[in-house]
Formats: sequence, structure tokens, C-alpha cells
Amino acid sequence: MNSPAHTLRVATYNIHKGVQGAVYETNAVTRHGEHGNALLTRWPVLRQGHQDISDHRFEQRGLLHVVIEVEGRPVHAIVVHLGLIKGSRVRQVALLNAFIAREVPPGEAVVVAGDFNDWGARMRYAMNAAGLRDSSDLRGPRTLTYPSRLPVAQLDFIYGRHLSPVSCSVPRGPIWARMSDHLPLVTDFMLSS
Repeated sequence: MNSPAHTLRVATYNIHKGVQGAVYETNAVTRHGEHGNALLTRWPVLRQGHQDISDHRFEQRGLLHVVIEVEGRPVHAIVVHLGLIKGSRVRQVALLNAFIAREVPPGEAVVVAGDFNDWGARMRYAMNAAGLRDSSDLRGPRTLTYPSRLPVAQLDFIYGRHLSPVSCSVPRGPIWARMSDHLPLVTDFMLSS
């Protein structure tokens, strides 16, 4: 996807199967295969890391941290897929925010994207308290991503810090519904000077 100069396009899409490449980390291995987080980027990757944020043994969850160089400056991209249980999500967001405080210098840009499994956007307050702004605030209820065939809820979010969201959209159509039970969420950020 091309975006105008001085903008960064971020898309999050919860797909069932993919191909390892780009940057990938496994969160769980089951008899049906493995599950994990991936980041595809056209920007140079400076470094990558992974942290287990599993809350209990029945759901293995992790966060993928990739530092990319965008127009000569570092941008921290964090990919998450949070748990199904509300209490787990609360603890996972606390771990995420502690990770950001520890690993991301205060003046550097960060984007957090993924499936938050957050019915009612309840994690938004904790994310905002950490200085991360939800890009879907630009569109309100039109950012519904789940289920893909007839969306009634937003489970997927893109948050940014030191990045200004300028547009947010949800691509629709039969092709997207065939690839996942979620629709993708796309945000263009203006790079702060």
C-alpha cells in the first residue's frame, strides 16, 4: 500500500492462516498448527523482540515488538492478540503498557495494533492513560470489524503515540469476509516533526 510522504499506513488484520516471512513470532503450537503475530513492512527493520503475555495456560498470547526506520526515525510497532477473558485482557494491557514504558523511549513514536478482543472498547481507557490514542476515534461506530460478514463490534484496534491519525477505514467486500472472520482496519498516521 502506498501512502503520501510523511504518512505511515498501518493495517491490522486477524487472519486464520498465513505464510511465515517478514517478521513473525509464534505464540502457541497446537495439533492444528501454530498461532502467532506477524508484521509485514516495506520499511527497514532495526530490531525485533517478543514477550509472552499469556495470562493462563489455556490461551498462549504474546506481543511482537518491531522497531522500523521510517524516514530516518525509529517507529516502534507492537502487534498483539489479547485473550478472550476480560480479566486476562486487563492484565495483558497492563503488561503491554509496562513493556512500552520499559522498552520504548518516551520521545519515540509507537503504534500498537491487533485483535484486542475488546467488546465495548473497555481497554481504550488504559491505553489512553499510557499516552496511546485510538485511531478509530476518527470514525466512531463505522469501524466495526467483527464478524466480517455482518460486523456488529470492533475487536481490532490501532493505537498511536507521537503519531497523528489522519484517516481510519475498514475495507469491505466479499474478498475480506472469505479470508477471515474479522475485517481489516487501516489507519494513516501523520509523522510528527
